[in-house]
Amino acid sequence: MSNIRMRAVAVVAGLLLTDIAVAQVGPHAVISVSQDLLRIYNARDAAALRDILAPPLQAKYSVEDLRLILARCHGLTHEIDRFSLPSWGARRYGFFGVYAENTVLEMVLEIDEHEKIVHWVITDDVTARGQQCTLSGMP
Repeated sequence: MSNIRMRAVAVVAGLLLTDIAVAQVGPHAVISVSQDLLRIYNARDAAALRDILAPPLQAKYSVEDLRLILARCHGLTHEIDRFSLPSWGARRYGFFGVYAENTVLEMVLEIDEHEKIVHWVITDDVTARGQQCTLSGMP
C-alpha cells in the first residue's frame, strides 16, 4: 500500500474513532445528570430543568409546562432527600431509588450523547401507563 493510501486510511480511521469517542458519554454521566436533576428539582427551577433537557424535549416543553410538571411531581414526592446510585443501567440510562420526604419511589433517567435528558420518570409503579411525574419524547 502506498504511503498516501496508508495516510488516508489512518485519517479515516481516526475520524471514525473520534466520532465513536464523542458519541460515548463517560462512565458516571447518568449519575452526574441525576445529581444536577435533584438540585434543580428541589429548587423547583423550571428554567434550569429546561437547560438539562435534550433539544427534542426543549422543543416539546416550555418553561411554563415544566413549572406545572414540577408542581405535579412535588405533589407525589414533596422534597426529595436523595437519589440512590443506579441499581441497574448503563452509561446513558439508569434505574434509581428516590428517597423522598414521605416515601421511597423509583426513577428512570435516560440521557443522550451530550448528557441531556431524553426520558425521566419518578413513580411508585414503573409499569403504569399514566405517570404523574414524567418527561418524555414519547407520546
